[in-house]
Amino acid sequence: MFHHVPLDVNEGWNAQLASWTAGGDHQLYSSDRGFVFNNYPPLSFVLMGGLVRLGFDAIITGRILSCLSVLASAVLIVRIIQVVTGRLPVALATASLFLVTANTAFQGYFGMNDPQWLAQALMLGGLYVAVSRNVADLTWRRLFLCAVLIVLGGFTKHNLVALPLALSVWLLCIDLKKAVLWGMMAAGLLLVGFASCYEVYGVSFFRDVFLHQRVIRLGRVIHGLRQLPLMGGMFLVGLGLFFRQWRSLKWQDPACLVGLFLAFGCLFGCLESLGEGVDCNCMFDAFVAATLLCGIGLARLPEGPEQKRRFVRACCVMSLPLLFLLPLWGVTSYRQVQTVSLKDREWQTYIQALKMHSTSLLCTDMALCYWANSRDAIDGFNLSQALKKNQDIVALRNVIAQHRFSLVQLYGTSAHYSSGNLTVDSWLAKAGYRPVMDNGELILLGYVH
Repeated sequence: MFHHVPLDVNEGWNAQLASWTAGGDHQLYSSDRGFVFNNYPPLSFVLMGGLVRLGFDAIITGRILSCLSVLASAVLIVRIIQVVTGRLPVALATASLFLVTANTAFQGYFGMNDPQWLAQALMLGGLYVAVSRNVADLTWRRLFLCAVLIVLGGFTKHNLVALPLALSVWLLCIDLKKAVLWGMMAAGLLLVGFASCYEVYGVSFFRDVFLHQRVIRLGRVIHGLRQLPLMGGMFLVGLGLFFRQWRSLKWQDPACLVGLFLAFGCLFGCLESLGEGVDCNCMFDAFVAATLLCGIGLARLPEGPEQKRRFVRACCVMSLPLLFLLPLWGVTSYRQVQTVSLKDREWQTYIQALKMHSTSLLCTDMALCYWANSRDAIDGFNLSQALKKNQDIVALRNVIAQHRFSLVQLYGTSAHYSSGNLTVDSWLAKAGYRPVMDNGELILLGYVH
């Protein structure tokens, strides 16, 4: 966690935007110098920018915050299951399985500098405030606090729409007045948030977040669906127990709210997975909802010999994927521990080389530019998406042609290197950029007359 080696390319992307927020010399949206396309809402960058101003490293701090957010989500899962069922042991066991699954099936997001789990924790906080054994306990104060937490989660990560929609439908089914009150509160908070973003960032905020260019492919729905079997069997067990107990449930039961949460989580997860570059986090809503539904269903199994056998069978189904995931996770983690120090030394070599030219760099891995204290970076993936959508990035092409960058960082070797986009590669080659430093994985290009 504390090594200067990126776990994912998104770490540098998040860090650069946080540093720009802290520095104030870049616009967070539609930057005309950074060539970084930002389709995230601003709250996580504002938070991390404040920490950067205090002297914290955005990537390291973001990793710690991500770990704490996963742990906070587990604690909230325990409390929600306990409040709904009154069974603490089952709640603790379910949350433990959630943590193991999060750090095996979805290991890439556990401790990564990304706001996804922070947003999930805020959303779960809103759900915790909303659930109760008695719907009459859902006062306007609790509805308001629920709306605040959910809106904060939405302004942290924009892909979390399943829970707000599920909560709206559930409230409509049980109490129209409270549904209207909740809707007015949420709409008012959204209006305040959007007005604040317009005041600070202008219309660019709405254009970049809501009209972001991305290639859509229907075949990528498989990418979303294949995440379901990795959820530790909780998806199947949760659904099975929910439908088994369906006839005895009333709409006021929070299990119905969690069931709606799971249904919308799967629906929107599959829709989001259609976009190129979307990762497994598109199914995190479904993962959290399946965990909650599974815990509630297990806690409500009646006592008796037959029910004990059902409980054991359910636990076996839930744990079966982990029999494959844990050994794989162990091997992967062992390799990472064995190689991270070597990679750290390699990255330090490049970071020090880049620091010598920190005012005129172009990094395709933005973590390098961030650790080299450079403000220039290129968002390779979103740039590629924009070019596929026939957008001509004239500013970047002109800056490369004018040799404004003393060094350009790419991946590859002297014989085979690439920015990830053939168009940008051709711009660099035409402008006379050639390899000047090569270590087998990272490569630096310089302008050769």
